[in-house]
Amino acid sequence: MDSHCQLHVWRLAGALTSLVYRITDRLPEHQRLVVTVRLQRAAWSVQNNIAEGSARQGRREMRKFIGYAIGSLAQVDSMLGTLPAVYAVDAGELKDAGDLLRRIKL
Repeated sequence: MDSHCQLHVWRLAGALTSLVYRITDRLPEHQRLVVTVRLQRAAWSVQNNIAEGSARQGRREMRKFIGYAIGSLAQVDSMLGTLPAVYAVDAGELKDAGDLLRRIKL
């Protein structure tokens, strides 16, 4: 692979990261360290592990980093799934995030 930027899944992960930032920017300030930072970090981890995996030599190394990305994706999914029970979150943005999560998993 010439560049991770050519990967459709990497671009989807970037869109998810941007959306996570829009969602978390509206959360209460006192939740910055509890929810916001963790959710943003997990979203970045999806994208970065896809990039790192695509740069690795050999399938086994690549699969390892894709596995990390899948784990981080599960963290994002879990946290986004819990947000509406605790905070007022835009339903449209959550739906968009869910759509991106499903597309990335494919």
